Amino acid sequence: MRAQNSKEIYEGYFRFAGYLVACVAIGVLVYWSFLQTSRTEVERIVNKTEEYDRIYVQQIELSSRIDSLYNYTTKFNTNLNDALLSNSVSKRKQEILNSLEGMANSDVRLHKRLMSQVNTFLAVKDSIRTARSEEDLVKADLVKCMEDNKQTTRRLTIGGITVNK
Repeated sequence: MRAQNSKEIYEGYFRFAGYLVACVAIGVLVYWSFLQTSRTEVERIVNKTEEYDRIYVQQIELSSRIDSLYNYTTKFNTNLNDALLSNSVSKRKQEILNSLEGMANSDVRLHKRLMSQVNTFLAVKDSIRTARSEEDLVKADLVKCMEDNKQTTRRLTIGGITVNK
């Protein structure tokens, strides 16, 4: 005994099986696409994280160098040799500028601005040092002239008599 509509039942089963296979295939395709997208996104996140970590390490190193440079600039006007100290500060500034060249401009804009201000600072500091040395020379000349004047006034010649006090 077969059902009278067995042909329709078989067609219904095949249609159901076809739709089920299509749904499973679409589900697997969507799942596979999700995994591919997720893997690509994770790779990009890892790459960006590595890039940001590299930039962070470079900026920390740069900040350390700038702190060292600042410490050297605070030693001006002490008993140290200012010309040698200025040379050392200039050398360190140049090293910092060389390390800035390898980094993106947007990452080091503030540091570049700071280094340009160090140039101004060094120029002013050199002018002050030069003016101070000239002032010391003029003071020494003035003291010598005053001593010479005192010696001259002590040796007054009055009618052929020399008075030495």
